[in-house]
Amino acid sequence: MSKIEVQSTKFARNFPQMKEDVREHGVIAVCSHNRTVGAFISPAVMEELELLRRRKRELTRIEEADDAFFEALDNAVVTYDDLD
Repeated sequence: MSKIEVQSTKFARNFPQMKEDVREHGVIAVCSHNRTVGAFISPAVMEELELLRRRKRELTRIEEADDAFFEALDNAVVTYDDLD
């Protein structure tokens, strides 16, 4: 997954296309006057963020962490490293 940037007017005028593009790229940063004013994320990225938010609230001893915990952590690092 990667991040793309689009101007807010293009985003608004081409929303049907943006819905398709976000599935491919994961994140669309919406910019106005050379500033990011928002982001449109894919369902997959949203699911990942929700999982991370739930995990953040849990206190997990490293010895008790399961494979799913480490997989989510690895995926998050890869996903957000790719955004830069």
